[in-house]
Amino acid sequence: MGTVQLQPGEYVVEHFHPYSEEFIFVVNGDLVLEVEGENWALGAGDGIYVPIGKRHRLRNVGATESLSVYHVGPLAPDPSLAHVDTEVLGEPAERTDPAAGTARILFTVKVAEEKREDFLAAYEKVRFNVAAASGHIRDQICQSPDDPEKWLIVSEWKSTEDFFAWEKSDEHKEVVRPMRECYSDPEFRNFTVVAETTAARS
Repeated sequence: MGTVQLQPGEYVVEHFHPYSEEFIFVVNGDLVLEVEGENWALGAGDGIYVPIGKRHRLRNVGATESLSVYHVGPLAPDPSLAHVDTEVLGEPAERTDPAAGTARILFTVKVAEEKREDFLAAYEKVRFNVAAASGHIRDQICQSPDDPEKWLIVSEWKSTEDFFAWEKSDEHKEVVRPMRECYSDPEFRNFTVVAETTAARS
């Protein structure tokens, strides 16, 4: 738990918490909380909840200093994993298509019914390890409704170079070893995003 004071025009860089939910309460000031590309206007007395793993950035858009109180929990098992920045300090990037140039990694495997629990337990360790890797944005694990033994892991990165830097590291090889013992028939594909369309919001 702590406080954030921002001068007009200042902001907290975009980041996410791989282990924690965050609650923000505005004591005074006019703020905008950006969560995964969606903006939420906040003023004195407003509170807002940010789910685990959601990228967010807090900006002071008013003419006076702002004061907010935040609370995160549960805590990460190690302080170095508590807060993962997804940009450097400076003006937020102005891009007409924020997804353009990012990478999507698709990995399909087959997991026998008797190995499913071990597979998911192993994935839990991998996903929080990769969340701290440079350039990582998000991961999803999906199960086929038609074939329960077929699984898809979708990994989003700022670039394919960021992914392969992590994938070739000794740390990666060690952390994914338990997963490899649980699946068969792996297939790997990687793509660079050209454009992205999101749902229209009223």
